[in-house]
Amino acid sequence: MKLLRYEDCSGIQRSGFLEDGKIFPLNGLGIVEAMKSLERNSESWNQIVNNGPVQDDALTLLSPVENPGAFLDFYTFEEHVKTCRQKRGLEMVPEWYENPVWYNGSTRNFLGNGGLVKFPKGENKKDFELELAVVLKKKCSSVSPDEAKECIGGFTILNDFSAREIQQKIMPIGLGPAKAKDFCTGLGPYIVTPDEIGDARNLAMKAYVNGELWSEGNSGSSHYFLEEAIAYASEFQTLYPGDVIASGTVGTGCGLELDRFLKTGDEIVLEIENIGRLSHMIC
Repeated sequence: MKLLRYEDCSGIQRSGFLEDGKIFPLNGLGIVEAMKSLERNSESWNQIVNNGPVQDDALTLLSPVENPGAFLDFYTFEEHVKTCRQKRGLEMVPEWYENPVWYNGSTRNFLGNGGLVKFPKGENKKDFELELAVVLKKKCSSVSPDEAKECIGGFTILNDFSAREIQQKIMPIGLGPAKAKDFCTGLGPYIVTPDEIGDARNLAMKAYVNGELWSEGNSGSSHYFLEEAIAYASEFQTLYPGDVIASGTVGTGCGLELDRFLKTGDEIVLEIENIGRLSHMIC
């Protein structure tokens, strides 16, 4: 099932699902509630989705998660970590191989498919990051990786937009990227339930800029998998339904690694196998 959020021509925001290229409303249910309902019997689900498709050609896709309580962005792909550290004149630290680490991103600036991305004024190194993300459907507290896997409600694409000049100035302070990331994070276009994903450890990941292939990787190249990351993060805190957990950037999955950056007017499209394509315009 592909779950989504949209805004109709009257400005009303709703939840829905995609089937055969058509959007169907979820009868007042939120995305998290819908993910939970999929665990129930088919009769209950049929009662939720018994309306016809939305008859509106002016729909705007929104971020598929509304007001998540937390956004944890991990750092799981060795190639990305190693390359980016080398560009700063740094070696890999052995601690990276011991535990998955993350930064806490802003939950207030998620942008859905087709949105316009406005970078901080004066930024000259506008960058994207190609990431796989999951949305939780259950509360997680001190869970094992196997238990964490059962808490995943669905998979989506995340574009961790990055202002690299700002990042270069503030990262030496030692408290994370903050202002260099928090202005915008792309998410979507849908949340795809695990039954339609197949092997989450073997998904092709690609990034295109103005139709040109810039990046190509695979989710299976991560040193840590998302269920391991969730388990580690839940040891001393509770994660809740609707929280967004991201893999970090796949190897070659950003302009910083490629020495290529986005420009005003560019279209950046991220594609992950069995999920779809997430598109944004740089303004």
